Amino acid sequence: MGFLNIPALTLALLALPILLLYMLKLRRREVWVSSTLLWQRLLRDREANTPWQRLRRNLLLLLQLLALALLVLALARPFLLTRTPVAGSVVILLDGSASMQATDVALTRFEAARQMALEIVAGLGPNDVATVVLVGPQPQVLSAATTDRAALRRALEAARPTDGPADWEAAFALAAGLAAGVPEPRFVLLSDGAIPESLPPLPGAVRFLRVGEREDNLAILALAVREGSTGPQALLRVANFGAEPAQTRVTLRADGVPFDVRSLSIPPRGTAALVLDDLPYDLHLLEAGLETDDPLPLDDTAWAVRAGGGQRRVLLITPGNLFLERALAMLPEVELTRIAPGQPLPEEPYDLVVADGPITTTLPPGNLWVIGPYGGATEVFTATQVVRTATDDPILRYVDWDEVHVLQAWRVEEPPGARVLIEAEGGPLLMVAERPEGRLAVLTFDLHDSDLPLRVAFPILVANLTGWLLPSGEMGEASVLRPGDPLPIRPAPEADRVEVVGPDGEVYLPSDPA
Repeated sequence: MGFLNIPALTLALLALPILLLYMLKLRRREVWVSSTLLWQRLLRDREANTPWQRLRRNLLLLLQLLALALLVLALARPFLLTRTPVAGSVVILLDGSASMQATDVALTRFEAARQMALEIVAGLGPNDVATVVLVGPQPQVLSAATTDRAALRRALEAARPTDGPADWEAAFALAAGLAAGVPEPRFVLLSDGAIPESLPPLPGAVRFLRVGEREDNLAILALAVREGSTGPQALLRVANFGAEPAQTRVTLRADGVPFDVRSLSIPPRGTAALVLDDLPYDLHLLEAGLETDDPLPLDDTAWAVRAGGGQRRVLLITPGNLFLERALAMLPEVELTRIAPGQPLPEEPYDLVVADGPITTTLPPGNLWVIGPYGGATEVFTATQVVRTATDDPILRYVDWDEVHVLQAWRVEEPPGARVLIEAEGGPLLMVAERPEGRLAVLTFDLHDSDLPLRVAFPILVANLTGWLLPSGEMGEASVLRPGDPLPIRPAPEADRVEVVGPDGEVYLPSDPA
């Protein structure tokens, strides 16, 4: 606490004369009396050797001192210093991802972050402006820039966490746009710390307020079912985010009926996989659940649907690439046909065409994977050091590119709406795009000019890319969806109606984009 008018505290010295008045002995007039019997008390006072008397308990004295103290404090103008995280123009980024539902703090992490945001709003000055953004799979502005603290409180109290991941890259872009043209903007991040380090900087001062205490969380990263040689097979991958080794039991249910329990050990800060090849032959829905007491039960259960789309026809046009041919042939539900460049194209339709090398003929419309030059590219570059990898994209899930070396690549013009998944200093190495005639993937270098086919990442990348390119979208781990992820629906060309049936049996009709 401080005082704006410190000299006024000197008025407290007025308490001294008040005390002196109560301690000073009374001076009485001498009078002759006939007897001192009735004046014994007076005689005791007169026997004292000093003009002062001992201070006695007196209610009036206490009231006078209290009144003086209140008067002095009022004149000194006391004040309290309180800390507020920010002031001026503030953008509050509230993490609404699934991990914020953890219960390692009072109620949940999201509730704790909401209380922090409410305290920030309460500490704003009358001229301060604040904006609230909820960071989820699709960041949204809960309250635009305003000085109305009541409106900010209502927006925060109405906010709800999501069951999906937080798109911090989109949230940072949105926050930077909201602060455009604002002098000295300030940003407050309320999160449990799951923020990528490779995000672009925000145009202003940033303060990070962390919520959450425990990190010992087990989570199911992926659960996928595919057809094997002897029946359905499944792959389960579990992550341990804690600093200590973890042991858990996995309960497996087939179409709602428990059929197996497996033990699984996960190293600290690592993952462990479980391959299931003894599933019921008539399996339709596989459920896996972890037996754990971690603070976030939301990621302890996963489901996988057994695909029933049948064989997918893939045409490989290549002068000879044994690694690529074997990687494609090993995929379940793939019927592979190989032809050399210059040979006539088969008349029957194919679900996917893989062009390994320069395209010398007109390809049929449909899904296409190009390996090498695309769109008439003739220029090459040797600056193939990777500068950015879209690790969050399902196509690159479990693809470790750190040990991959590329000698040279073609400088390819990006197709409209392309997503660059792996970018080198000289240009893109891998990109994908959605086209009206089908999906497109472009690997801009010859596989013989790299050691990619010798790496573990190669068969995984082939499986993920093929799973994304094929119409069913149910092959490989690229089909793994988390809450909040978009699910593209690719109906057959002859279909005139699409229905989506939820787990509760309710039927949804997607809106017609036209």
